Amino acid sequence: MILRAEVQFPHANEDAPGRRAIKIMETINTLAQLSELVESKLKDEDEKEKTVIYRGHGATSFLLRPKVGRHLPPEKSSSNEVNEKLMLELFRRQSVDRVSIANLDDWELLAIAQHHGLPTRLLDWTRSPLVAQYFAVRLECETCDDIGRPLHEDAEIIAWRCGKINLAKPLPKDGPFALNETIRYVPRIVTPRLRAQHGVFTVHPKPRDEFKPEEYVRIKIPNNKRKRLKDSLFRHGIHEEVLFPDLDGLARHIQWCQTKSY
Repeated sequence: MILRAEVQFPHANEDAPGRRAIKIMETINTLAQLSELVESKLKDEDEKEKTVIYRGHGATSFLLRPKVGRHLPPEKSSSNEVNEKLMLELFRRQSVDRVSIANLDDWELLAIAQHHGLPTRLLDWTRSPLVAQYFAVRLECETCDDIGRPLHEDAEIIAWRCGKINLAKPLPKDGPFALNETIRYVPRIVTPRLRAQHGVFTVHPKPRDEFKPEEYVRIKIPNNKRKRLKDSLFRHGIHEEVLFPDLDGLARHIQWCQTKSY
């Protein structure tokens, strides 16, 4: 059985008639407080119909917007948008000897490309609040001012309560570049990173637009608590080697353990 499916979210980027976007703000300083939130406000009586997925932001100024929507095309381009299809085709042709599974479709290839840093119209989410927490505090600083000085912003976790996915429902036949509405996509587990990070995606027809879920919680992490929370996650088994189960992740984790660093 191929475990990949989608759910549509009509009016996901605007207020639908008779429906109100629900946004709750919280602040945490410890993993215990995150756990309490998960077991209280993020737990719902309608668990049979809904689930919660999470996304970690290294800065509260970050928008829910796919990576390709944050980039501009090269100066010589005749378009004002990045050529996503060309980038994916280049990735397909040049990764043949590096991807172990043959005949991947555009959906699966996008998932792999996204997890290895290519700008796509996918937005990463995870089923694990601890994984989202790690990506929120992974780096000491993720934004700078106009002259390159670090901005020590607070981090945050976005917790989105959404409908459960029907895994029996097929993906749109026209592929990810012909969508009219935002969908949620559960890929096959085609890379160790997807498995380790409990990855889920939203796929966006207009990557430049900010995504506005209907019901979500923004969990702020004060900047001065980032390092403490990263250390606590390590003690709970969440770190680079676990979430990036390859030689690069192993090397970064050893460096982190054996040198003075954030």
